[in-house]
Amino acid sequence: MPRPENPADPARSAPKEAGAAAVELLLRVESMAREALDLTELRQLIANETRKLNRARQVFVIEVTQRGGARLVGASGVANVDRNSALAGSIEALVAAIDREGGVSRILDFSLPAYCDPQSDLASAYPFREMMWLPLQERNGRAFGGLLMARESVWSKDDAAISRRLAATFAHAWRELATAHYFRPRIGARRRWALLSMLAVALLMVVPVPMTALAPVEIVARRPFIVAAPIDGVIDAIEVDPGATVTVGQPLARLSDTLLKSRVEVASREVALAEVRVKQATIMAFNDARGRHELGIAEADLELKKAEQFYASELLAKTVVRAERSGVAHYVDRKALEGRPVATGERIMEIAEPEDVEARLDLAVPDVVALSAESPVKLFLDVDPLAPWHGKVVRSDYRARPSDADVMSFRTFAQIEPGDRPPPRIGLRGTAQVVGRTTAFGVFLFRRPLTALRQWIGI
Repeated sequence: MPRPENPADPARSAPKEAGAAAVELLLRVESMAREALDLTELRQLIANETRKLNRARQVFVIEVTQRGGARLVGASGVANVDRNSALAGSIEALVAAIDREGGVSRILDFSLPAYCDPQSDLASAYPFREMMWLPLQERNGRAFGGLLMARESVWSKDDAAISRRLAATFAHAWRELATAHYFRPRIGARRRWALLSMLAVALLMVVPVPMTALAPVEIVARRPFIVAAPIDGVIDAIEVDPGATVTVGQPLARLSDTLLKSRVEVASREVALAEVRVKQATIMAFNDARGRHELGIAEADLELKKAEQFYASELLAKTVVRAERSGVAHYVDRKALEGRPVATGERIMEIAEPEDVEARLDLAVPDVVALSAESPVKLFLDVDPLAPWHGKVVRSDYRARPSDADVMSFRTFAQIEPGDRPPPRIGLRGTAQVVGRTTAFGVFLFRRPLTALRQWIGI
């Protein structure tokens, strides 16, 4: 006789509970999409909530322009998308290739390096190789955007079905938000209040405000002493730890001295041999003139061998790199230095005074404001963002160069104003607010749109 089912059996109830939780999450995400206030909020929702339902590792939100171009407008785990980055350019190029080879209105799942340049970082180094493209479509079927999703494993039918449902929901919410301003009911306010509001906005646009910009900042030594290699060689050992306090004369690094020791030994033996020849020539000099001639040559050869011995000994002594001033030693990695060949004058490390510091800012090109030698700077370090440091700009590069984040930036240095607390430690990072010249609030507010418009029309 079959055993009756136990409704409280955990083995049977667990899949049901998991399925119910998945359905509840799906309904909640769809509700959040319908309640999004603007396209920015919706794009963030698409990029970050989709992964919870279809096990995608990364989701890129793409906007397809009427000219057929692709714009990356959202990505998982990123608040603001930098379209100048290499990954953003590769993603946009991949979507453009999909459009050329069949259109973006179709659903695709493929593996990299399909649809991308084989020489790009996306094809060679991107870790998530299984991709799926889901278009966001108008009611007539034209795609105005899409979701490019990536993960390690092949896309299953269940995950693809959930993704298609989400894409349909997101497309509906996107269409409503994009066209909402055409259907808003007119507010029944009096015309004079509308005119007054417009006048107030116009006056607000001409209010003078200081131009400000944010930039990543790092505390660096103001006048570090560069410890360079005194001779060509290979670094055998680093004798101090990063951040260690050193004194004058303390060994900092040792270069390989095997060849130089042999050279000193050979030079010493040549000196001894030259001294023997001088003695022999001295004895011969008492007998004939030729002996006196040989004595002069032997003495000159002895002086030469002694000079070679002295030079070899000097080189051997230089294999031990010593501190020429006291301070704190700064370098990146001991393992990266040991065993590395260096040339004469090549930097090994720095020695800096812990209290002689300044702030180094990487001011991105789009955020550049008119700076002067006295422009104020406020530093918000990550270790204590609620207690900012104040300073002023002392110098800035005249040409942009790639920063550590691979963003074209102007390197700017700021002097930190002393206070009643110890100066910040070298190596601390954070965010700096730079204040430039005064301008109208309207120019400050629409600075980036005006710059983009100027670049687009070629002025």
